Amino acid sequence: MPCFRTDEQKLYVLTVVSPATWKMVIDLSAAVGKVANADLLDGIDSTGFALAGHNHDAAYAALGHNHNATYLGITAKAADADKLDGLDSTAFVRSVNGNGPDANGNSTVPIDLSSRVAKTGDTMSGTLTVPRLQISSTANYLDMVDQDWGTRFLHHNQGLMGFLKSDGNWDMYMNNSGQMWTANYGWLHDYFFSTIANCFIGNCPGNTGNCSPVSNNATSVVSNCGSASFVRDELVDNGSQIAVRRTQYNFNCNCNCNCDCYC
Repeated sequence: MPCFRTDEQKLYVLTVVSPATWKMVIDLSAAVGKVANADLLDGIDSTGFALAGHNHDAAYAALGHNHNATYLGITAKAADADKLDGLDSTAFVRSVNGNGPDANGNSTVPIDLSSRVAKTGDTMSGTLTVPRLQISSTANYLDMVDQDWGTRFLHHNQGLMGFLKSDGNWDMYMNNSGQMWTANYGWLHDYFFSTIANCFIGNCPGNTGNCSPVSNNATSVVSNCGSASFVRDELVDNGSQIAVRRTQYNFNCNCNCNCDCYC
């Protein structure tokens, strides 16, 4: 049952009969009337909401005060304060002018690789300078391409190192002992000599029992102690030079045989 008190300019409602309890519901004493505790937002009284200052930039700020440092404003940012699933922002990749993230949460970043060389194979247009270059495989090759002619190869296999012809067969190689082989000549050291097998022309008196000279009974001309002699043209190995000389050898005949001329 309502009751309006003209002396107070307030409207009361009887809420309990015994003992009589009245509740003021409308206050007309002010310039503008208001209903006490009458407005609800989504079923919640206004006392359930935080108050904000005039500019509404700080939650829980006291009325008339807009600078409560305990809380951040709507546009405020916290430095290194936010974490996602316990990880700081530095643990994540940021895509700048890229694509993504896609439906799976993956983002891609466009990268210009035009000035990079792919490790799976590529072509360089400039000069590569390195202090040391290693080619490692069981039998390794270095392809040397002459664009006007064709390709030849520098090859190392089984201790042999040299060049391959355009058909892939050996052209020239050297072993680890310093001996060289070529497809045209074979082993080059076969063309060098360190000892000489020389021919000689014998100067023999004939049928007088002279013996064929051998190293045991042949002496040089400086010791003329024999009854027979022969002259021999010799090639002398002087290392990097070859000399030709003629030497006379004298020998004694102490056996019953013919003295023949050998060459």
